Amino acid sequence: MIDRDGRIVFGSLLALVLVLTVSIVVEEQFGVGLREYPVLSFLVFAGLALAAPQLYLAATDDETADDDPTRSRVQFAAVATAVFALAFADDTSGISYLVIAGIGSCAVLALVCYEALRWHRGSSEGSLSQAR
Repeated sequence: MIDRDGRIVFGSLLALVLVLTVSIVVEEQFGVGLREYPVLSFLVFAGLALAAPQLYLAATDDETADDDPTRSRVQFAAVATAVFALAFADDTSGISYLVIAGIGSCAVLALVCYEALRWHRGSSEGSLSQAR
């Protein structure tokens, strides 16, 4: 039996396969392919396949005592989004390049803000326990 994490990640990969299959059918029928829209391609691969399941698992994680799995999921989602943004932005130009690079930059900035917020919460909890 596959555990909850495996089912969610497998489900996102299954959704990716379904989206790619529909994309191929639409390309054959209407001549409009996913490759012609680099921002949409980036969102499908980086968002649907990598970031969405990890962020969902981080948000719905029941373990409150040990925060490391949640932290590593957020870190993975942000870094993977930034890496995919570099890869996809390399093949584009114009406004598509700016949008994809902006999404990757925002992912890194969000990770920095997340880590700063965790550090601030940890330091304020430590100072409260020392005051008692």
